[in-house]
Amino acid sequence: MSSAADTGKTASPGTPIVSPSASTASCTGKIASWTPDPAVTAELASSPQLLKQKLEEAMRLVVKNPKVLDITLVEFDQVSTSRGHLKQVLVNTEGGEIEKLILYKASFDFQDVQLDTTKLFHETKIDTISVCNIDMDVIIRESDLNLYLADKARSIKVDDPRVEIATGQISLSGSTKYSLMKVKFWASGNFEVKDSKQIWFHARKMKLNSMTMPRAFVGTIIKRINPVLNLDKFPFRLNLKEIRIEKGALHFISNRQGE
Repeated sequence: MSSAADTGKTASPGTPIVSPSASTASCTGKIASWTPDPAVTAELASSPQLLKQKLEEAMRLVVKNPKVLDITLVEFDQVSTSRGHLKQVLVNTEGGEIEKLILYKASFDFQDVQLDTTKLFHETKIDTISVCNIDMDVIIRESDLNLYLADKARSIKVDDPRVEIATGQISLSGSTKYSLMKVKFWASGNFEVKDSKQIWFHARKMKLNSMTMPRAFVGTIIKRINPVLNLDKFPFRLNLKEIRIEKGALHFISNRQGE
C-alpha cells in the first residue's frame, strides 16, 4: 500500500496536507464531466484545512467511536484540492465500529481520487466521482468477531455461535434447532471469499451432538450461518482479494481499481 512517503515529503501533525509536484490528469477521465459546487470550492480555496476536517467528520459517521482516526491528504496542487481532487487520501483507524463489527485496525488508501465535495459538505458523506485505486487492509480480532456473531445469533437462528481462530485453522461451534431437536454442533474448516464482498465459512469436518455427520447434512447447518460476514454495507465498494487466518485474528485485504 502506498503512503505519503512516496512523494518524497512526509506529513507531520502540523502539516496534514502534502503538496508534491504532479500532473492533475485523472486515470478515469470522469473528472472532466463533473462540476463541483462553486460555493464549496470557494470555501475550500479560502480554508485549505477544511477538507481534512470535513473528511474526519464524515469518517466518524462511518466508523463509530474509533480510538484512533488519522487522515493524511497528499495534494496535486491547491487548486485541485479546492475541487476535491487529490493524489492520495490515506485513512488509518483503530477500534472503530462498522455495523456493530469492531475493526481492530483498518486502513483505507484512495489513490488519484476525485471526492464529491458537494455531498461531503452538505450531507457529511464520503463519495467519489472517480478513483484510480482503493486499497483496504482490515484486522478483526477473534473476540470482536464473536461479539458480532452473538449479536447476529437470533437472525441466523444459531445460539451461542463461537469462532476460534488459530494460524491457518478455524473452528465454529454453537447450537441450533434441527427438525424437532435442538442440537449442538462443532465444525472445522476455513473462510472463503464469495462475490468479492462476503466471507463464508466452508466446513471440512463437522460433528453434531459429538457424532460425525455426512457432508449433505453438514450443509444444511452451515447454510444458516453463512455469510459469516457481509461487507456490502462497508462505506466503499470492496473487491476482497485475500483472507489471512492469523492467531486470534482475521486479516482481509481488498483492492479495487478504476471507478
